[in-house]
Amino acid sequence: MDRKVRIPQALRNFAAGSLFSLISGIAMYISRIVFLKYMTVDYVGYTSLFEHVFLLASVLDSGVATSLTSFMARALIGDDEGKKNGVLREARRVYLVVSTLMLTLLFSISLFYFRRKGLFLPSLFYFVGQCAQYYLGWRVLALNASGRNDIVSQYVHMGRTAGAVAEIAVISLTHNFTLYVFVSMVSVVLSYILLFYKAGRVYPWMNEKEGAIDKKEEKYLISIMPSMFSHRFGSLFFRSYEIIAVDLVFGFSIGGRYSNMLFISTAFMTVFWIFQNSVTGIVGEHYAAEGRKDSFILYSKMAYLNLLFSFLAALIFLFFGKKIGEISFGSDNILQGAIPLFLALEMFLNSSRTTSIVFRDAMGDYHRDWWKPIVEAVSVILLTLILSGRLSFYSIPFSISATLLFISVPVDSVIVTRRLKGRVNSSFLPIFVATLLLSVVLLLIGYSLI
Repeated sequence: MDRKVRIPQALRNFAAGSLFSLISGIAMYISRIVFLKYMTVDYVGYTSLFEHVFLLASVLDSGVATSLTSFMARALIGDDEGKKNGVLREARRVYLVVSTLMLTLLFSISLFYFRRKGLFLPSLFYFVGQCAQYYLGWRVLALNASGRNDIVSQYVHMGRTAGAVAEIAVISLTHNFTLYVFVSMVSVVLSYILLFYKAGRVYPWMNEKEGAIDKKEEKYLISIMPSMFSHRFGSLFFRSYEIIAVDLVFGFSIGGRYSNMLFISTAFMTVFWIFQNSVTGIVGEHYAAEGRKDSFILYSKMAYLNLLFSFLAALIFLFFGKKIGEISFGSDNILQGAIPLFLALEMFLNSSRTTSIVFRDAMGDYHRDWWKPIVEAVSVILLTLILSGRLSFYSIPFSISATLLFISVPVDSVIVTRRLKGRVNSSFLPIFVATLLLSVVLLLIGYSLI
């Protein structure tokens, strides 16, 4: 696909993603306020735990879905509809196997853990709905591969908005937690069913029955599974570890309160995730067409701009996040102390890595760094174990922030500069030093506000 076509598509994807996520975000925000009015904060802890247990279980796809997206992107370039449909049929088989494995694992967790908490049905409804959504995503693959993320965003956020409205009605009328989870999942699955058929209308070749994936590509897909699994695990670990650790180690009431602050922090991060999904294709084509030198200049400019926007977003959260949480959820349902500071720091460091992630994905060889997510995960777990006795639940966000700052940020920068310039040099140092200085400034401002 020509870059002149990619640029307006990326702008459209970014605009659509921002608009739809804003609408669904407001609906979900109101739903949580209503939920806390009629239920207890403990149930908020359980719903967050359901979500992150599913996310961690979804690493069972071993990153194959990501690889299939790139295969689909190559298949869409030509006019061979049999080749396109072959990749799609392979995706269906993979998604069916993975969703079955996930559902089996999650059913066991519901049966042997959540049943003891009296939450067997709510957890089962949640996991069945999410696994059904995952399976239906095999057709969505083609929309993402062709750059039509705007269609995906529209239907996904429509489902979330409809789900939030249904949740508000059920909680305010019945106060029934099981029914609340059920209607939420029905809304999500229905939106994916509609998206499933929408994809078939956008690309009629999806309805064809014939076609086969290239055997060489199939062998390559299998060969990179270990590294793709590591990368998939790393991308989900930071999202899932926090709330699971807080819930299981420090209790569901604290987990519910923690998730309220995390909910607000995640809302700020959404814009960076949309940016990442929107521009990766443009960066990849720039790298292929312009060469390493020009790509390094583009990387440096994007890195500093992203660093600045990340710092400003963290400052906004630091100054207003806690107050927004107290107004929305009540001061009793918001953790006090240094939690907003650590979450602001974590948000800054996570979002500042977006440029590195975009370039590593765009260059297509990030899977070689299979060891990096494992090192990050082990570092976070060890730091949490060491600090938990001294810092209590502050140890979770502090451990993640420390790992991101002293391991992830410099290593990400080294990897990208090495591949863009062909050797290890000091080019990453200005970016790392700027990140370190802004982190110190953020900490000083945060501690002055506590």
